[in-house]
Amino acid sequence: MLYQGQSVSTEQIFLGAARDLQSGRYAEAEAGFTQVLQREPNNLGALGNLGVIYSRLNRPHRAIDSYRKALRLAPNEPGLLLNLGLALLKLDDYPQAKPLFAQLAKAPSARQRQAQELLAICQLQTGEVPAAVRNLEALAQAAEVSPGVYHFLALAYVKQKDPIRAQAVLDQLFAHLPPAQAHYLEGRVWYDSALFDRALASFEKAAQADPKLPGLALETGKTHVSLRNTAAALEQLRLAAQEPQDVEAKYFLGALLVQEGQYHQAAPLLAAVTDARPDLWGTHYYLGKAKLALGEAAAALPLLQRAAARAPGESAVQYQLARALQALGRKAEAQQAFARVAKLKAQGNTETIVMK
Repeated sequence: MLYQGQSVSTEQIFLGAARDLQSGRYAEAEAGFTQVLQREPNNLGALGNLGVIYSRLNRPHRAIDSYRKALRLAPNEPGLLLNLGLALLKLDDYPQAKPLFAQLAKAPSARQRQAQELLAICQLQTGEVPAAVRNLEALAQAAEVSPGVYHFLALAYVKQKDPIRAQAVLDQLFAHLPPAQAHYLEGRVWYDSALFDRALASFEKAAQADPKLPGLALETGKTHVSLRNTAAALEQLRLAAQEPQDVEAKYFLGALLVQEGQYHQAAPLLAAVTDARPDLWGTHYYLGKAKLALGEAAAALPLLQRAAARAPGESAVQYQLARALQALGRKAEAQQAFARVAKLKAQGNTETIVMK
């Protein structure tokens, strides 16, 4: 209890927030570090720890903002550079993450090997496949190799149309990992290579070894989506979406429910994704489509307008926007949107569920 005239010091608030963070009490930790920043706006530890909280809560935009503020105070702090890069990867923003990992990969530190691996992943995802292969091959020669190196090296060989070397690398997964994990990573290689039948076979083998393997239900569900196995996809995505912070599972489940006309079930899932990932135009599209089907054209319109602004070349988005405008009596704008739909459909544009 505090006596009259006593006040809690900033250090005490910080330490309390740190204990809350350590114990997973993120709301309390956020409030504590925010209070520290109200007293000391340039408190580096509070800014960095807020970034950690937002990353763990799957709110990458807020994490990125906190890390960038912290880096203005400590531009070369390795932990902040790494965490900022990881937050950017949650948004699939490989171009911005790449120079951060490149900076860390050059400087000897405890984070250097991790940075080298992450740099190679960014190179692979931004089309620099030969550079990625060189870096991943070097990492694969080390005494201790992370499973991710084998995973992404196999994917790089597939991209280079070298299936023999890809399979040789995948064999290394089975030599170093339990069967469930090895089959799971093998499946992800095939999924990322758009070889969905092979991916599903690998994920099913992983499920036989460990049906509760983290991430397996989501990847299996996404694969069923790609193979248009709707019932199986819904079953797996519902399992994955039980994890409170799994935004990706909620996105794919919500989008698939919209496609199946189950709008009441889809809307709350997609609303949660919109709060966590406002950058995803697909969420605005599917949520707008659901609200329009539920007779909420006024609520649907701004969502569909945001989706159309970010994805002007998607005919499905333009069509739902045109319908919303029509429902609200904005005939001239609706006619313009329908004209855009006709033009895009002539170009062969079709709707697919991807996280974008």
